[in-house]
Amino acid sequence: MLRLEERPAPPPAEDALAQRAALLEARYGDLPAQEVMELVLREGIAGRVALVSSFGAESAVLLHMAAAADPATPVIFLDTHKHFPETLSYRDELAARLGLTDVRSVAPDRGRLAVADPEGRLFASDPDLCCHIRKVEPLARALAGFAAWITGRKRFQAHTRRRLTVFESDGAHIKINPLASWTAGMIADYLRTHDLPRHPLTRQGYLSIGCLPCTDRIAGAQDARAGRWPGRDKTECGIHLVNGRSVRARLEAEPDPDGPLWKAGAFQRDVFTPAGDAGELPAGPVIVSKARWLAERANLAGRNAPVGLLLAAGERIDDLAADLSRFDLIALDFPKFSDGRAFSTARLLREKHGFTGELRAVGNVLSDQIAFMRRVGFDAFEVSHAPSRRALAAGRVPEVTLHYQPATRPEPPAGTRPWLRRAPD
Repeated sequence: MLRLEERPAPPPAEDALAQRAALLEARYGDLPAQEVMELVLREGIAGRVALVSSFGAESAVLLHMAAAADPATPVIFLDTHKHFPETLSYRDELAARLGLTDVRSVAPDRGRLAVADPEGRLFASDPDLCCHIRKVEPLARALAGFAAWITGRKRFQAHTRRRLTVFESDGAHIKINPLASWTAGMIADYLRTHDLPRHPLTRQGYLSIGCLPCTDRIAGAQDARAGRWPGRDKTECGIHLVNGRSVRARLEAEPDPDGPLWKAGAFQRDVFTPAGDAGELPAGPVIVSKARWLAERANLAGRNAPVGLLLAAGERIDDLAADLSRFDLIALDFPKFSDGRAFSTARLLREKHGFTGELRAVGNVLSDQIAFMRRVGFDAFEVSHAPSRRALAAGRVPEVTLHYQPATRPEPPAGTRPWLRRAPD
């Protein structure tokens, strides 16, 4: 049986950061973008700050404002080694034109690339990991020592950005989006008024420009970022967090008859890696114990990869209520067939706390239990029992046809609920 030590949660530093971001938003969030940039760069209202720029289709606007406020502003460019040649030329041209004196090109770690992407084709098989190695990790290193960073994100660019604020917290820094409320028309007017050069690829139909293998032209009324990772369920590279959470699309498992996870009627590969209570966290999606979450909350909350939580049988969840929305999945352990405490925990998660992520049964999971597990909210099952795997693979899934007590979801038909039947006269 898995036993984990209970510890009180440390005061989360990111909560104070979120409060500071909210205060800055209340005071300055309605100011024009130029005034925000001057307050941030000249008066230091958010602390030591860097501007992160892709030198993409609309980057000239924010870079021009930065140059006007302080030409020595540190500008971080993530050189993924996968950019269009036109982007690299545009970076050099624009920096010289604006007089920016501190443009820092940050590259991915060569050792990481040699191990994870020796052929340079990781973008085709695992674009999330590719972005993590080529963008997320280098940015984390580049931002060390900065209290805040400036981005050029705007609400109109994509559905995932529609609630963007000017000041926010990413769990480790204040993040500033001076152009959050700007429209495409405002961008075009500014570029024209100040006679700023456009990225050469915009003339070819590229309205959002990232790495060459993962960027395409857009057509018709698509949003500006529709050309990023075309054909994939992916909308962000992973460097952007909102309130400590990644805004990337959730990773989906691939069907695999030998996979450990049974979900949506089929066995699947598990994209999450269990992490121990000590040692370096693996790259990508991880599952951590409650003890490790409480001990390393600030670090885990700021990760740009999905995080899952493992709860041992009987572990309390009420003290994690404020954190539940941070988890992409919660795994509940069944140490033996006769231990049903995780059934109660599952109902509490779904009904009391409103948890909507994946709820996974792990440990001693048999096919006979799955119908009952579903009734309390489980939707994924880690199955190692050989006879159960054979039964599930063959489509033999037991069902509950007569319901003697309420369940979480879905609600059973009225005619099968004896507890609601009227007693005979």
